[in-house]
Amino acid sequence: MNVFGQTEKVVFSAPGGFYETSFSLSLGCLSDLHHVRYTTNGTTPNAASNLYEQPLWLDQNLYSRSDIYTILTSPPDLFYLPDSVLHCIVIRAAVFDENDSCMSKTFTHSYLIRDLDNIDTQLPMLSLCADSLDLFDYETGILVPGAHWDSTAPHNTGNYYQRGREWERLVNVEYYEPNDTACINQCCGLRTHGAISRIYAAKGLKIYAREEYGKKRFKHKFFDDTPIESFKHLVLKAFAVFWPHSGTNNYLSTQLALHLGIEGAHSRPIVVFLNGEYWGVYFLQEKTDERYLENHLDVNLNNCNIIENWYGKVDYGNNHNFLEMMNWLSQTDLTDDDNYETLCQLIDMDNFIDYVILETYIGNWDWPGNNMRCWQVDDGPWRWIFFDGDYAFIREDFDAFDNLMYTGPQTGSNNTQATLMFRKLMTNPHFVDRFSLRLNELCHGPLQYDSIAPLFQSITQTLEPEVNRQVNRFGRPLSFEAWRYGNSLVDQYLQQRNTSYLASYDHFLQTLHNEEFTTHDLACYPNPAKDVLFVETVHAPSLPKETAYRITNMMGQTLLQGNITAETQQINIESLPAGMYFISFAGRTQKFVVK
Repeated sequence: MNVFGQTEKVVFSAPGGFYETSFSLSLGCLSDLHHVRYTTNGTTPNAASNLYEQPLWLDQNLYSRSDIYTILTSPPDLFYLPDSVLHCIVIRAAVFDENDSCMSKTFTHSYLIRDLDNIDTQLPMLSLCADSLDLFDYETGILVPGAHWDSTAPHNTGNYYQRGREWERLVNVEYYEPNDTACINQCCGLRTHGAISRIYAAKGLKIYAREEYGKKRFKHKFFDDTPIESFKHLVLKAFAVFWPHSGTNNYLSTQLALHLGIEGAHSRPIVVFLNGEYWGVYFLQEKTDERYLENHLDVNLNNCNIIENWYGKVDYGNNHNFLEMMNWLSQTDLTDDDNYETLCQLIDMDNFIDYVILETYIGNWDWPGNNMRCWQVDDGPWRWIFFDGDYAFIREDFDAFDNLMYTGPQTGSNNTQATLMFRKLMTNPHFVDRFSLRLNELCHGPLQYDSIAPLFQSITQTLEPEVNRQVNRFGRPLSFEAWRYGNSLVDQYLQQRNTSYLASYDHFLQTLHNEEFTTHDLACYPNPAKDVLFVETVHAPSLPKETAYRITNMMGQTLLQGNITAETQQINIESLPAGMYFISFAGRTQKFVVK
């Protein structure tokens, strides 16, 4: 190789990023014998590209004229064609010799000039640049229906549904914080991401850092709520696919998972530009794969297994332990306490309980048959990872427990294998008590409206300034008003879910024990109480003679716990200061006051 192939480079007088006004950009190279050629439409420079002869004034004249927004990137009935799109300026440049042979790699810088299109976004910018054929070619383009599209199955076929390394394309990625020059600028691999969401024009994407592309990792502190600063894989989850177009469903449910200590993807909203054209609002997030476990939990990947459905589909490692556990479970009576204790050794029971409560509380329509992922290391207990809450927070009266006890024929989002573990566990009274106490604890703490509302309000306030640009680009949501209405539905869900959720669980327990309970099943007196609280309950025959109780404060913190019998029982509460409390017992919760 010519020595210049190793040492030549293009020197930019200013790095890419956010700028308030236009300015003059100079390009240069190290050798006087060589020259620079550049493109403005995101493609790799070649011998026919623009010859750099004088400084470039960064204004609309340097916008890409390729109009890739007019290319069909979804089935025709789902495609939205805007009148025009916003742009950033992309300069891709390389060094050539006197014979116009390329002597360097391609250098890329993207510039968002706020004054040009009045783009006042305060979200970070991620700019992707790739050769057009890699993205839009009929045979090989990963963003188009293309050769793999079947008009008889228009929503389930297309090039964008292809998977694996052969459908990974070389792309340059830049990331810029709105008020900071710190960024990434490197080549990486690009693939499509998601399931049915791939059919939309703004589809999910994944980027892969690989040594063969130049750098092994993306090194930047993308997320404020984790110290991790190095990533192998990242996901770009499209805003446009969310129902009901609030754009908050998955983000909010994942934030709740993280607050409960459940593994989940840290994420943040960004704006994406593709070959210089505005590609809308996305959520940049971690990919919950083996590298996630390695980053956050220092997991030894040589002894790690990740399973992605209840039938044991392998995401990483192998499924031997999982299949063995599920086969054992299918033949085992969990009313036997020894068997129950065995399962408690095979899975992290507290993690499983929190995971189930979260999924049922958010009313995830696309679970449990879909979007399940669990992992183990060194043959240890299985833990669950939360991901994909796109179909959460939709109907506050959704009976998630009825869904979780499902035993009918397989549907798109449920099957008997997916409900097997929970159904079996609910036959064991100790699990019922344990699950019920935790459910009540969370519902009176982290899952209260007052606890969730600040998370919801924060993300909607962050998205609000960008919504009209998203609407104009993709027509999803339909309008700013439709977005506000979508938010009102989510807010309504959050305000009403606690009541409907507790009621549905209460009804579920009644059905489970085949008993007719009244509102007097759990009575606490005197109320207000001072030093002693008496508890009276109509105890179901199917429950054990001794049942655990838990007393929590308004924040859901456990203050007292122990066991009481079916008969009237007094509990010493002299340690509790004056205030309002909750006692949970046998799956029921009662409020009481200490004076």
